[in-house]
Amino acid sequence: MAVDLYAILEVEASASGSEIKKAYRKLALRYHPDKASEEERHIAETKFKEISHAYEILSDEIKREEYDTYGTTDGNGASHGGQYGYSGNPYEDFYGNGGGQEYGGNDFYNFFNNMNGSNGHGARGKPNKMRTEDAEIEIEVTLEDLFRGKTIRTTSTRNIICTSCKGSGAKKSAVTKKCVTCEGEGTVRKIRRVGPGLVTQEYVQCSSCKGSGKTYRSKDKCKKCDGKRTIEETKILEFEIVKGSKSGETIVLAGESDQYPGKETGDVKLTFRTKEHATFTRKGDDLYSKYKITLVEALCGFSRVVLKHLDGRGIQICTPRGKVIRPGDFIKIKNEGMPIKSSSSGWFGNSPSKRGDLYIEMEIEFPQDNWYLEKNDLTKMKNLLPNELHSKVDIRNQTIDDDSLPEANIELVTDFTIAKKDALPDYKEPETEQEEADHGYDYDGYEAHGAQPECAQQ
Repeated sequence: MAVDLYAILEVEASASGSEIKKAYRKLALRYHPDKASEEERHIAETKFKEISHAYEILSDEIKREEYDTYGTTDGNGASHGGQYGYSGNPYEDFYGNGGGQEYGGNDFYNFFNNMNGSNGHGARGKPNKMRTEDAEIEIEVTLEDLFRGKTIRTTSTRNIICTSCKGSGAKKSAVTKKCVTCEGEGTVRKIRRVGPGLVTQEYVQCSSCKGSGKTYRSKDKCKKCDGKRTIEETKILEFEIVKGSKSGETIVLAGESDQYPGKETGDVKLTFRTKEHATFTRKGDDLYSKYKITLVEALCGFSRVVLKHLDGRGIQICTPRGKVIRPGDFIKIKNEGMPIKSSSSGWFGNSPSKRGDLYIEMEIEFPQDNWYLEKNDLTKMKNLLPNELHSKVDIRNQTIDDDSLPEANIELVTDFTIAKKDALPDYKEPETEQEEADHGYDYDGYEAHGAQPECAQQ
């Protein structure tokens, strides 16, 4: 049974490099032989070797990828019997050597090799150029940051190709030889089983020469990178958030991830998301807010600063005299929303004057019960406000003819309460026949479980 290196370090298979390093240090301190007693030293040494071996594999990007894919780290997955980890013909291990079958392993072997233009002579097809892993960063920004625009600066530490050995891992005076594992190609071909009776071949980096195609003596390795072919570099990265950018967008700095010889350099990606704002809600390029006024202000008008904008300006509103504000009304202020981010470039791109609109939802606070001081206040209010409905249609629909309703049939109701809209009962509409069928019920209301037995005729 294969050894689970992740279980040895007590981490998940999705653990990051820093988590693996942290777990290794913790376990190394716990099982270090120098800290164990004489009776437990042998066990500690064994455990310490397992931990060190697991860390050696999982801390190396190439070895870890090889381990995750194939469960092995032997360089090319080969056993001592053949180049591909099986026999000289890897398809024989899955299809046998004939055995009376119409097609055998040699047929599949020759077919796939001829597809690469080798005509059975074993010529190698060049693998696609590999790429280093992209670095991804996620941050939270405020709505003010997206309104004004912002530049994010962060310190980045990455691996770059060693400036001393130019990525070879060896001294300039070192005598190199062609790697016997990959035959100087830097990559090896592996056969991987993808299903019953199905296999595929792919190229992976040779772990013996680390993709260089050459080997050298250990004493000839580069002193600056210690033979790792890369060194660390620290620099400041800048990400510019353009005015009007939306939450969830990603800024990409191409070629700023880790470097490695023979690989295309990955990117650094910054994704930003907006924090919830106390005053504004963004919808597209428009801004929404709420403001509460009294009933007197709704009827008579008002003039005051209602909110502080995202750029620090105060927005003052003065309603016209006689203009009545009703519940649910919005005050729309043009060109006071978010800056509109344009995808075009040039003189007319990202114009700061082009912005969305601002919508302020007006909430009207009615007076509390028994608000009047004297009964005469009610009379004054009735004299000031209209006492009839404005629409003649509403008046006609709500008028009951006194001649058709005898006085004896009129009941005075005084026992009632005021019900709020959010406190009304929740009425569930009956399901239609189609909805019943979608939920697995037949039209008679019984749950359907496929075909039902028919009644036998008597």
